[in-house]
Amino acid sequence: MQNRDHLVLVGPMGSGKSTLGRALAARLQRPFVDVDARIEAEAGCSIAALFESEGETGFRAREARVLAAVLAEPAAVVATGGGAVLAQANRAAMRDAGIVVYLQVDAATQLARLQHDSTRPLLQAPDRAQRLSRLQAQREPLYRATAHLLFDASSLAPEAAAATLAGQLDNLGATTGMSTPLQTLTVAAATPYPIHIGAGLLDDGALLAQPLRGRHALIVSDANIAPLYADRVEAALRAARPELHIARHLIGAGEAEKTLANFSGVIDALAALGASRDGCVYALGGGVVGDLAGFAAACWMRGIDIVQLPTTLLSMVDSSVGGKTAVDIPQGKNLVGAFHIPRAVIADTATLRTLPPRELRAGLAEVIKYGAIVDAGFLHWLDAHHAALLTGDDAMLAEAIACSCQHKAAITARDPLEHGERALLNFGHTFGHAIEAEQGYAEGLNHGEAVAVGMLLAARLSAALGLASWTDAEALRALLLRFGLPVDVPAGLAPEALLARMRLDKKVQASGLRFILWDGAGAARIVADVDESAVLAVLRDAG
Repeated sequence: MQNRDHLVLVGPMGSGKSTLGRALAARLQRPFVDVDARIEAEAGCSIAALFESEGETGFRAREARVLAAVLAEPAAVVATGGGAVLAQANRAAMRDAGIVVYLQVDAATQLARLQHDSTRPLLQAPDRAQRLSRLQAQREPLYRATAHLLFDASSLAPEAAAATLAGQLDNLGATTGMSTPLQTLTVAAATPYPIHIGAGLLDDGALLAQPLRGRHALIVSDANIAPLYADRVEAALRAARPELHIARHLIGAGEAEKTLANFSGVIDALAALGASRDGCVYALGGGVVGDLAGFAAACWMRGIDIVQLPTTLLSMVDSSVGGKTAVDIPQGKNLVGAFHIPRAVIADTATLRTLPPRELRAGLAEVIKYGAIVDAGFLHWLDAHHAALLTGDDAMLAEAIACSCQHKAAITARDPLEHGERALLNFGHTFGHAIEAEQGYAEGLNHGEAVAVGMLLAARLSAALGLASWTDAEALRALLLRFGLPVDVPAGLAPEALLARMRLDKKVQASGLRFILWDGAGAARIVADVDESAVLAVLRDAG
């Protein structure tokens, strides 16, 4: 029976798992176990000798056995090997064992600590910096996906680092769990649904299974997200509902995968599962997965349940909430789709730790949008906390997500089918979607970045039409730059071509182009029949 009160340290070689682990164990008055040292003691030889005699495959099997045995012992501080996270079973076991801390270390410090090490078999290479960089690129997402807490172990001496880490563990609940408090918002739709926000929710089988009405569940995910989280979601569902029939369907990663062909693939997967009218689709991933899976759920048997499990900031604050689903076609973005309200949205904020910095910034563009359209005070809050948000501070991100979802939930509840006010949520999107479509969805700016450029273009068009001041537009530009977001139309995109894309935008009406503009920060409005010459002038100035 596995103990559930361990503190497990993961991270690359040279991050200080053994040194810091001993200091932390002494401070907390707990036993300390070094998994690598235990392996050597049981084998009667060094890890280098084991690699030579058994190969890495044999060593990893031995490592898994020893780790499982250690986690079944009384609670301790456990230092793991740098490659322990490579096996999904190890990752699941460590998370179930208590609290997992990822010790981060910068490349220069890591290399300095390991420059003369002759004991680690995977480190013996002519160019150690290159070898360490390659290992980190492979393992970094796995460290982040496994950990409950990230800790910078680069600079402090072991005793000082142990004191700091012990304080963070104490503040976050120590051995009683690392999850931030669950926040739940209720969207007052025709069929109300909850938005759950918190860390560790993908492991909460009762919460995941709560929306299920039948016995069939299809998990739709992509090639990047599924290896990190799909096993955990399926295991949690099976633990809560053993009788479930569960299948998975994977697509490639990226906007270019949001196609009618992949929509058809999800439909085929539902057919193969034999999904009945009370079946459910779980959309595990970012906006592409959420849109595609939601559209398929809307169409299978004229509509079955969809539970959104967003794993990116962009999808947590935008695409997962409100019930818009769609796919792209060559003529434009999201032109084929349906409104389909989810049964629930479950946003596990711990998944944001695996986001590349660029994707985090892209999500923050949509967060900024809510301040721009309805809440100038939120813009000021974002400005004040931009540094913490960019570094992935859990508490700040949870607050930003909750505020964004509250704004979107309120708007979509009042206008579920976008006959009026809901269109305000498209601030920046007419320009942004045109940029994405002209790029072909495959290269260049991603969705959040395109929306950032689009918001500034909308603010400048507002100023050109006399609706708002140029000062407001420049203030928005400065804020976007502080968040590391682009503010210029990419080179090579002709203004005339972008305008042609806009004529196909869903917000266009018979009277002409319709834009979401503003009267200044926090005060967006819908403006119909916008003069195309004014739009072209703004595009030409932004090139």
